[in-house]
Amino acid sequence: MINWTLDKTRKDIIKDRSRFKVLVCGRRWGKTVLSLIYLMKDAFKANERRWFITPTYRQGKMIVFPILRQMFGGFNNAKLNESEMSVMFDNGAELSVKGADNENNLRGVELTRCVMDEMAYIKPHVWEEIIMPMLATTQGECLFIGTPNGYDAMYDLYMKGQSEPEWKSWQFTTLEGGFVPEEEINLAKRTMDSVVFKQEFEGSFETTGNRAAWNFDRQTHCKKAKDLSSKLWWGCDFNVDYNTAVLAAEYSDGTIHFFDEVRLKNSNTEELGAAMKGIAPNIEVYPDPAGKSRSTTSRRSDHQILRDYGFLIRAKKSHPSHIDRLNALNRKLKDAEGNIGMTVDPKCIYLIKDLEQCQRDRRGGLAKDNMELTHALDACSYGIEYRFPIRRMVGSSMKW
Repeated sequence: MINWTLDKTRKDIIKDRSRFKVLVCGRRWGKTVLSLIYLMKDAFKANERRWFITPTYRQGKMIVFPILRQMFGGFNNAKLNESEMSVMFDNGAELSVKGADNENNLRGVELTRCVMDEMAYIKPHVWEEIIMPMLATTQGECLFIGTPNGYDAMYDLYMKGQSEPEWKSWQFTTLEGGFVPEEEINLAKRTMDSVVFKQEFEGSFETTGNRAAWNFDRQTHCKKAKDLSSKLWWGCDFNVDYNTAVLAAEYSDGTIHFFDEVRLKNSNTEELGAAMKGIAPNIEVYPDPAGKSRSTTSRRSDHQILRDYGFLIRAKKSHPSHIDRLNALNRKLKDAEGNIGMTVDPKCIYLIKDLEQCQRDRRGGLAKDNMELTHALDACSYGIEYRFPIRRMVGSSMKW
């Protein structure tokens, strides 16, 4: 048998009682070994199945199964099956390595525990349509682990771990793994593109695009507030697909903290107003200015519907440009002197997703090509642009 030892960080991850764990790490962090320890952390019950799923069959055969062979070769109470990449125990329990490249071969059985390795390179529906139902009858658990590859399925799972019950997520750099010396990491930093380095060695979700919220940084801006100001206001975006509102607390020094959000699919302004009133009633709302003249589903305007729910509407007569809103938003995130004027509670997953993923179009405005995005960013920026607008310097001439 292999004698493995764990540091406190890895022990805490193994012992954590969350049903679904998401571990985002830089390369060579020690993900494979930790995943196997997770799968074998307690005794196998009769006839149960535990799987280690890799993006391809070949990866499992090259990386994972050799470790299992080393562990169980000559083990009296277990039988290795090379072709099936499995270990069968005397009580009928099974520990197997599977490839997700032929996902339909995975269907049909139940699982009690599972690892999905390098989840960023596994098709998202493999989890949603195949593996998750296989865990349902046993109330089984799963560990998602890997290095990010942009804002993809791994990012969505990581965000679940930041806010949803039964989920927990962690993020570590290669250096924190303890297996790669610092001088090797510094060498990679000098020779690699900065975006690729952050993704591969720092386990960071990166994009090569033209971000709308270019000053937003998860490590800086995502935090819980120690105390909430009594001055609260809503930012609001009306849309049939996703009616969205974000709730902010504004402090006496002008800083703001977004700490709650509402997102309703295939809804209407009536339902949005009711949801907002149930959380923070009778306060100011900064909505889409276009809502004064029309409603998504009613004869009354969107603004009037919110007034009827007791909210005080603050909106400009005309729609501010995307560029003005984005400039105001980014200045609030971090001004020219490096001051942070805005933070976001980690549970505001849709606002954080927009701040990280929304892109600018060729004219510098907000790209609207993805209907899943921009609604929370619109909602927050309406309030920011109204309350903290960018002052334009306009030149003038005098006749002498």
